[in-house]
Amino acid sequence: GRMVAIEANDATVLGGSNGMEAALRKGDRVRDFAEEKGYPLIYLAEGGGGRVGDMMGWVMAKTGGMRSIRGHSSDPRRRVPMAVAVLGQSYGSAALNTGIADFAVMTRTSSFSISSPALVEAATGGQVTEEELGGPDVHSRVTGLVDRVCESEIEALAAIRDFVGLVPLSAAKPLPIQEPDDPVDRRSEDLRLIVPEKSNRAFDMKRVVRAIVDGGRMVEFQEGYGRSLVTALARVGGVPVGLVGNNSMFKAGSIDVPAAQKMARFLSMCDTFGIPLVFLHDVPGVLIGKEPEHSGIIRHMMQVMTVLGNCRVPRIAVIVRKSYGLAFAAMSGSWGPNTFTFAWPSARIGFMAPEAGVRIAFGHELADPGADPGALAARHAGLIDQWDQSGAPWMAAGMAYIDDVIDPAETREKVFRALEIALGRSQ
Repeated sequence: GRMVAIEANDATVLGGSNGMEAALRKGDRVRDFAEEKGYPLIYLAEGGGGRVGDMMGWVMAKTGGMRSIRGHSSDPRRRVPMAVAVLGQSYGSAALNTGIADFAVMTRTSSFSISSPALVEAATGGQVTEEELGGPDVHSRVTGLVDRVCESEIEALAAIRDFVGLVPLSAAKPLPIQEPDDPVDRRSEDLRLIVPEKSNRAFDMKRVVRAIVDGGRMVEFQEGYGRSLVTALARVGGVPVGLVGNNSMFKAGSIDVPAAQKMARFLSMCDTFGIPLVFLHDVPGVLIGKEPEHSGIIRHMMQVMTVLGNCRVPRIAVIVRKSYGLAFAAMSGSWGPNTFTFAWPSARIGFMAPEAGVRIAFGHELADPGADPGALAARHAGLIDQWDQSGAPWMAAGMAYIDDVIDPAETREKVFRALEIALGRSQ
């Protein structure tokens, strides 16, 4: 029941390739219309990109620098949401749209890349298959360009529909708030059992998300990429929210470069379209070591902090378990201007994990070769326990850095009531 603008390649006509005169101007027109009137833009890709015979030589200048793509991507806070479904082999401009989409899916049998295998061979002499160049595994796990791989075109279009239903028609339009089909005060007793008592035991944060949101339904972003972080759109009490949660099933929930890229992209989209953010903490820190450092983890983390600092939407943080260091801040810890910050009794916050902190601060003392081994072991255990208890939420709550320590079973209602206050709504 929502008005949208659709641009699609027709693979039955010259392989879905774009000619210079009509196709590019048609694409520009529908995008301009979507931006002007405020309609979500949906692009259905299955084409060969620019038609070579039409674009060789000086006529390339007539593309205006590929205005349809350049114009829509030049402003990161653009006015209308964009979704892409790749439904077949797509190259050139048909593929480039995935790089500027807010939400992109592809079918299991499709592929996309800047150039085709034939062009790769002609230009470089190398041979590569469509799947190796830009198949589903490549774009879901390596590049992160697609949010979901679908088994059929019907599933892909349904995913696009779900996404469009959760975002406003444009950045200037209100959130698509609905009457809840799930009681807002529904208790989730299972949440008390999901999180293991031992902090080094993993659990799936998606289970927490599903217990909080309406009907357990969510639209996940970049499912196979940066898997230590979960990003999803869903509703809580009928209100669309963007959820960001650490998933200890992968890399103990630490934030690596792919997770940081994923977070920055998602935060920017939610802020652009006025979608409140809910953060679910269980993060041991930023991933450290040679590989993340060489991959630019510092730059990517500071990009997250910059995007987060510029967010103007309501932010609600729930510290589920551990949350340490820079990762605590990146997950909108209580240092930032949150609307509300809640913690479960299992929450632990601090500069770093107690085990690592004790090793750094008391390493020389605990390595004393002349000391009694039993006494050293007892001292080591006592220090870890002391620092672990100092990170419990009670003192932070008592000093008003945390708004409330809550029963995990009440998380859904607490988040909804916080949304009501943040959005100025009442039942």
